[in-house]
Parts: sequence; structure tokens; C-alpha cells
Amino acid sequence: MSDTEKNPYQLFNKTIWSNWKSQDVICIKVEELSQTNGITFFELIPDSEMLDADTETLYPIDSEDVLDMFTPEKYVKFVVHDIYMADLDD
Repeated sequence: MSDTEKNPYQLFNKTIWSNWKSQDVICIKVEELSQTNGITFFELIPDSEMLDADTETLYPIDSEDVLDMFTPEKYVKFVVHDIYMADLDD
């Protein structure tokens, strides 16, 4: 698979959450990304302070709502873009 075909998103998981916490991320913005085959994808954006639409929400990183995002769901997926993963290497 070439780089142009690579999916830039990966599922949110405890490792990403833990790394964000160690980098002092305070909140996570949840933004509806797309709907495909009956599945709604939500993008998680660390330390975003601006809401751009009514469908976006900010959650404290330690909130129960964020911790619930680890629980697999059939019709909802929480994903993180590679650009927010690059920060994990700093």
C-alpha cells in the first residue's frame, strides 16, 4: 500500500490516552467525522479549545465520557488522526 492510500486515522485506545495524559493534555474535542456503512466516526482532537459546530463537544481527559470511548461499540468509532500522533514522539 502506498503512502497516498494509507488511512491517516487509528482507533483511540488506552495507549494514546496515556500518552496524551503524560503530555499534560487537558481536554479532548470530539468532532463528528463521517458516517460509513452505518458506523459514525468521531475524530478526537487533543487540547482543542475552540468549538466550530453544534456537533462538537469538549471533554476533560479524565472524564468518564472519555474513558467510555475505550469500550468497543458496533455503530460508533472514535479515531485519532496521525497529525496528533506525531506529537507523541516529541
